Amino acid sequence: NPWDTQTSANNVQTIADNINNKILANYEYNGYVQNNLGNILTSFQYSFSGTILINLIIISLPVFFVAWYLGSTVSDVSFNLRRREIGLLSTKGLSSGQIQRMFLAEALVIGLIGGLIGVFGGLLLNQVFTGINLETLFNPQLLSPYTMIFTVIFGMVLSFTSVFFSARRASRLPAVDSLREYMPMEADRPYRKKLPWVAFILGAYKITIFLLGVNINSLISQAQFSGGNYIISLILGPFVILDQVLNYIGPLLFFWGLTKLLIQNSLKFQQLASRASRITGDLGALAAKNVRRNPARSAAIAFLIALIIGYSVQITGQMASEQDYINRQVLYRVGADLTVSVVNATNAQTILDDIIGNVSQIRGSTIECTLVQNSAGTIMRTIDPSSWMDVAYYENDWFSGASPEEALNEFRASNMTIILERKVAKQYNMNLYDEIGIDFPSGPRKLKIVGFFGPEPIEIKSTFGDSSYAVQTWSYVPRNLFNMSSPSSDAFQLESFETKILIKLKDGANGTEVAETIRNLNLEIYGVQSFDEELQRTQATTDPYTYNNLLVLDVQRLGLLFVVLAASVGTALISIVSIKERSREATLMSVKGLSYRQLVWMFLSENLAVVIFSIVLGLIVGLIIVYGNVASASVYLPELVKRRVVFPNYSLVAIGSYVSLIFASTILPIAR
Repeated sequence: NPWDTQTSANNVQTIADNINNKILANYEYNGYVQNNLGNILTSFQYSFSGTILINLIIISLPVFFVAWYLGSTVSDVSFNLRRREIGLLSTKGLSSGQIQRMFLAEALVIGLIGGLIGVFGGLLLNQVFTGINLETLFNPQLLSPYTMIFTVIFGMVLSFTSVFFSARRASRLPAVDSLREYMPMEADRPYRKKLPWVAFILGAYKITIFLLGVNINSLISQAQFSGGNYIISLILGPFVILDQVLNYIGPLLFFWGLTKLLIQNSLKFQQLASRASRITGDLGALAAKNVRRNPARSAAIAFLIALIIGYSVQITGQMASEQDYINRQVLYRVGADLTVSVVNATNAQTILDDIIGNVSQIRGSTIECTLVQNSAGTIMRTIDPSSWMDVAYYENDWFSGASPEEALNEFRASNMTIILERKVAKQYNMNLYDEIGIDFPSGPRKLKIVGFFGPEPIEIKSTFGDSSYAVQTWSYVPRNLFNMSSPSSDAFQLESFETKILIKLKDGANGTEVAETIRNLNLEIYGVQSFDEELQRTQATTDPYTYNNLLVLDVQRLGLLFVVLAASVGTALISIVSIKERSREATLMSVKGLSYRQLVWMFLSENLAVVIFSIVLGLIVGLIIVYGNVASASVYLPELVKRRVVFPNYSLVAIGSYVSLIFASTILPIAR
């Protein structure tokens, strides 16, 4: 209160006392840290290990879910094929409980065998992923006995839960119904018809959020920081938790709800299949009608395939995008394929000539200087407009107002130009082609703005006033602005520069070897950085968070392989059992004159409509998820190198192989 000096003095004293108490508390805390550093580090290691374990369990859930759903679907089909066996057991006096226990005993045996195979496979994979050559296959440091026992038990539980409901339905099947050739699907109870709608609505909400690239958690946090209603933020807390949960299960709910509503609980899909079948003739029309015979099975296959393709696109795209982001971050830090830090700026050209004369793998080079003084509130970098673009790493999105080519053409035409840092331009309300006066140590200069550099600063309105957030960048000026062609010029005498030589290597050149060669030349330099070395160092870093991300990517890559193989085998099993289930029908059609080729075409027509629909759905949703994850990860971060969605050739080949595997698992059993 400026009108009450006594109150102001009391407030100042209170603030001073609080600061003093904070300082004393910090001293005490620092002493505690020094005395208990070992315990703190141990606690951090346990906490970090627990975080990794939780992350690995979360990203492994799709694999477990696919295994459970696949086992449940195959059990439904196989028990339907064993109806006659169930009827015979019932006529021999076995109760439904005894039949169910028999089926569950089979499931436990299968789970036991699968768990043992899983343990053996884990022991083999440990040798591959750890890179440790062990004398014995079993090593308690890599896989403890408790982990092996838990794995076997988990396999038995997974098998038991996959078969339980199918076995209960099959054991309660009346003897009369077990002798029928075809049984229509049992009508769902009313509440079950609501579940697909709930799943579809929740999944569609999350897919929409992914499509918009919105980060709900950041939005609410930003609103709270900007002085929003704190009560509203608390109310929205459960909504944020729901949104975080839907990040993992939202696509699954969307696939399940859509396939249930469109294929199982509606005739829309069958009607569309019938219209499309007109192109393929009478056999296609017959196949379209046969799709209606078991819509529950068709919906299950569609859900499984869509989930697998969507998951494969998501994981493949995220891995490719993350690797692209890491590569570009490293290039951004290095500045080019290779950079050489020079001790004395006056000797930069001489050192560059020595490097070019001794290293043959160089395609291009340029000299870049950074002024130590902070002029006009921005860092200045001098560049040679004739060679910088061909050597340095940059992205077009970093520049605004004019393209890099247009701005450097202005540099060639006039030395009195500048590519101004966007943060400074916004601060002083400067526009393109305005002039800005800068007082350099070697003399004042008025420079024309020919472009802007850096990301757009983010402004957040808070209760304490407007706040601006921007990543630290710099401005560019022509190298000849300071007449740096001569070492005796005023620029070298009055200005202070940090000088780097940027080098572009030829295709196929080994950056690590070139860097080592330059280090052995005994030049007046104090550092050599290469993209290859920095990338390898980044990927092998011991930083916990980087290590965690790389570990998650490795586990997701392995999990994706298991999921695709499991889905392909499961789809093939369902196709084989379905063909066996209709063997009598196929025999009757063959007697009536249908050839082998016609039978194959009819059965393929029944399955291809569902498979193609599922693959297209999975591809679209997978792309949306990748875009949403990439966009939401950087939408509120004013960083220079932003994440982007990329699908390199190897990722497209991987996705194509997954799609081909799904088609093969559908076609080959029918052709067989």
